[in-house]
Amino acid sequence: MKAGRFIVDTHVHAQRHAAGKAVRDSLAAANEGNSGVKVNPWRQLNKSMWTLTPYDNSPRLLWDMENYDIDMCVLLPALGMTDEINTQLVERHPDRFVAECAATAYTRACIDGEIQWSINGACDALDELLSTGRYRGIGEVAPYMPVVPPGTDPREAMVSVDQAVRNMMDMCEIAKRHDVIFRTHSGCPMGYEVGYHFGELGPANYNILLVHDLATAYPEVPIVINHGGVQGHWSEIFYDQCLQVAAAHDNVYLETGLWWSELYDKALADPNIGPEKLIFGTDWGASIGCHSQPGRRPASYPVQDRRSGPVRHQVDYWGWGLRELTNVRMAQDDMNLILGGNAVRLYKLPTPFSRLFRPTYLD
Repeated sequence: MKAGRFIVDTHVHAQRHAAGKAVRDSLAAANEGNSGVKVNPWRQLNKSMWTLTPYDNSPRLLWDMENYDIDMCVLLPALGMTDEINTQLVERHPDRFVAECAATAYTRACIDGEIQWSINGACDALDELLSTGRYRGIGEVAPYMPVVPPGTDPREAMVSVDQAVRNMMDMCEIAKRHDVIFRTHSGCPMGYEVGYHFGELGPANYNILLVHDLATAYPEVPIVINHGGVQGHWSEIFYDQCLQVAAAHDNVYLETGLWWSELYDKALADPNIGPEKLIFGTDWGASIGCHSQPGRRPASYPVQDRRSGPVRHQVDYWGWGLRELTNVRMAQDDMNLILGGNAVRLYKLPTPFSRLFRPTYLD
């Protein structure tokens, strides 16, 4: 039986990179004559994807959507993926996909050294993209962090926490102007090495409580915290902070597709969160495997294994994520909100019929 009457995955990557040779070559070069700690292949994969041309992986995506009865997906760019390819996919499949944007062409130009990154330049690029009406939000990650060419001293791309919040507020202003969603990231995949004060994710990734500033300053802007504090590890430190932020603001939503079953309990029991503030989104298409540890809590969880190196297959996110959610005891109308109803409202998605989801105080 289908898990819900209308299922939307709000976090999908329909693009992929043929990165094998680039990773092998760069790994050999990085480790040649290296007398210190050997470079891990996850680091080289993360670096390589910004320099490679992504390809359209939608045939696999559409096949998996058919397998798991997924009605629609929100396409997000990340790690060298492009807004352009996602736009083309939406145009070809308007009944299956909508997209968010992240000013990827501007970012690539900064990486290539063609232009120097500035917050004004990044905001102008977002404003231009959203003015086309083709995108429903800013994400996966708002491009609020400085971008520098490869090999540049990381200190050139560092910003203070205060400046990071100011940059995100500038982008929330654009989201407000265009009436779209603003997304921020949480969690650490464990294989990709994610800096604290530099890099794409920036300070907000490890400082979830900063979202209090954004939500308070821009109550009209729906803010989605990717992964709900859990990405690639079994620590719940960021998860609890996400719950605290979401409970305090009507405009903050938590993406839950990487949550194991037990994590839903506290959120559903909280009268200021409940099923109304949770949206299903998995990271389909990302290179994150799944670790099993029967007899422990959780029994399995998504994570990048540094010992085994990058995964080579198409990870089955929906099989795991849907199973974890449907193991949770709740009313089906509540399940339907998490699986699709909240996303339909936030993203203004078409549905076969009206009145498919129960009304909420956020409607």
